[in-house]
Amino acid sequence: MSLSNSEDVKLHTLAKSSLQRNNAKQCAALRDGTGRTHVGTSVHLVSLQLDAIAVALAMALSSGADQIEAVVVVGNKPDEGAVSSIREISPQAAIWYAHEDGSIHSL
Repeated sequence: MSLSNSEDVKLHTLAKSSLQRNNAKQCAALRDGTGRTHVGTSVHLVSLQLDAIAVALAMALSSGADQIEAVVVVGNKPDEGAVSSIREISPQAAIWYAHEDGSIHSL
């Protein structure tokens, strides 16, 4: 499967470049209901562990978003809790995972 929507391709590009720039294990780019983009990188501290989706979602919600259109995750596969958080806000949101081999799958 590949991304056919140019806005979803943009999310993939943002997440992938952020992953490389930050030398991270996982990054997510999220588009909210107003078209704003939020990018989050996973957090791995002794006292705090956050999936990249959770970071991007928290950024979107704290900016006033009340709907999520799409999310693209690169790097490590997102955990089910983070995916469920997106579904809680927007059950129909497109959630994509880009595998290391370059293939992209819908979650």
